[in-house]
Amino acid sequence: MSHQINQIQASYNDSEDRILLKIKTLNEQVYLAWMTRRFVSLLLPLLHGKHPTTGEALFDEQTTMMHQTEKQQTQLEGDFGTAYEAPENAEYPLGERPILLAKMTFNTLHKTQPEEQPQLILEPEQGAGIVLPFNAELMGALLKILAQVIDQADWALQLAPIIEMPAEVRLQ
Repeated sequence: MSHQINQIQASYNDSEDRILLKIKTLNEQVYLAWMTRRFVSLLLPLLHGKHPTTGEALFDEQTTMMHQTEKQQTQLEGDFGTAYEAPENAEYPLGERPILLAKMTFNTLHKTQPEEQPQLILEPEQGAGIVLPFNAELMGALLKILAQVIDQADWALQLAPIIEMPAEVRLQ
């Protein structure tokens, strides 16, 4: 995703038993993706900066603490009450039908270039997916939005790390 995110919405669809994630950019690109209960259970630790199965921190202690503080600030100050506004001239880079997310990759990029931001890549089994900058502001917003919709889903998710990670999940 090469453009700045403008809005994020997540809604639970009980007939699909999935969460529909909508991401809209400032230039009116819309990304639609389904997330299953299992996918969300693996994604939540990653949004907290932890490996989905081992619970090990992905960053050093100082970076983790800084990200945690920034995520909390985003959750306190963010606008989570404004309704999602569908763009008039939407462009759908992944198609108008939601993709089913099956894989996630955490990419730290080049360790020799610390100014580059890590990326969280969410992908279907085949084809293009969603590339998100892994920063505290966006991760905090995603956590807040997902927490609200998970309550509606009544999935009874335990937020502790999952014991087994499917082969599709790759951490780089």
